[in-house]
Amino acid sequence: MKRRLLPTVAAFALMAHASSALAQDGDKSVALVLGVKGSPFYQALQCGAQAKAKELGLELTVSAPDQFAADSQIPVVNAVTATSPAVAAIVPTDMQALIAPMRELSDRGSMVITIDQTVNEDDFVKTRILTDNEAGGRQAADAMNELLGGSGKVLVITQPPGSAAQDARTSGFEAQLKQYPDIDYLGPQYQSDDPQKAAEIVTSTLSAHPDLAGIFSTNDQGAIGAITGLRQAGAAGRVKVVAYDAASAEVAALKNGTIHALIAQNPKQEGEVAMEAAAKLIAGEELPKTTLTELVTIKAGEDEKADQYEYIADCM
Repeated sequence: MKRRLLPTVAAFALMAHASSALAQDGDKSVALVLGVKGSPFYQALQCGAQAKAKELGLELTVSAPDQFAADSQIPVVNAVTATSPAVAAIVPTDMQALIAPMRELSDRGSMVITIDQTVNEDDFVKTRILTDNEAGGRQAADAMNELLGGSGKVLVITQPPGSAAQDARTSGFEAQLKQYPDIDYLGPQYQSDDPQKAAEIVTSTLSAHPDLAGIFSTNDQGAIGAITGLRQAGAAGRVKVVAYDAASAEVAALKNGTIHALIAQNPKQEGEVAMEAAAKLIAGEELPKTTLTELVTIKAGEDEKADQYEYIADCM
């Protein structure tokens, strides 16, 4: 049914009433929008969310774009808006471009949560659930310094600017590297969640800098591609790799010596916390603006720890 647009003040009052009515009417619908299809991290997050949603009696639907990009995700968010869920939990793929569609979702009466990533303007967001990505970048720099003995050329492979988490990991790494003046930082290069592109970055960098000593990848796709590039160049194992995430391929690489340290999150925990937050919102409870989830460094030889944090999608 079409609705006539109301003046701004009245609209806000209506939205507040609508959110309250959702809880009163027993609407327990929750929409989860992941960052991209096929990602081990987001698959594990989905598993955590599904298990917790079932436990809490929430009606969960899950969707994701084909690519980790705003132009791919915005239509997915718009489709969710059309269904008017009580709560929408979203991994925004771009800090700026997702503001308008997510705000529209909120204006239509859905309560919005962000997971793993954030947006630049989030006054309409009820709570953000994430890890401290800048701290993770600093942990990666500390691990790299230890691996290199304090000196050597280092490259970062990351996403193009615009992803809150990836940007924070890079900035944290760069800031902490300033504590290690003998490390020669070559700067970031961008792979857009494309392992083949990451492999090409590695081979071309080694051609220009055959004494490359270390690579920090800010996500699993970059790490997988970096390993391929190092193997192609005959430098696997020699060049030290510190990588974010603990996808199965990364854990295997840690065990075989082609990755030397992992900065691991707990995606299942993020999914669980998001559903707990959704249930509290539906019940009319207030939430803290930010909830931080687990982040650990896993070093070579810590196989048991790697197994514990490996991103495994063990749900249907």
